[in-house]
Amino acid sequence: MTLDEAINRLDMLDENAILCVRHPWTPSSECAVAAPDENLGVPRHVKDSGLTYFLEVHVAREVIDVFGDKPPTAEEKVRLLIHYAENDAYPEWVYQR
Repeated sequence: MTLDEAINRLDMLDENAILCVRHPWTPSSECAVAAPDENLGVPRHVKDSGLTYFLEVHVAREVIDVFGDKPPTAEEKVRLLIHYAENDAYPEWVYQR
């Protein structure tokens, strides 16, 4: 699955799951949805496959809520979450749309 596909299915994913994505993070990057390991981290088999922590599903949902009552496009969701995962902050354009 790609990051774009996972984000489009975000509402259907287990809120406790972790999105793990292959660098560089782009909409078409390989993505896996994994249950956290016993330490609440990325499972070893996911790390071993070259994927890295991106965001927890529940955090991704909260971040997307910044759009409020103005529903975002699929592209806006992906752009926002990549920016947030890389910077731990919202991009300025979110507040200007």
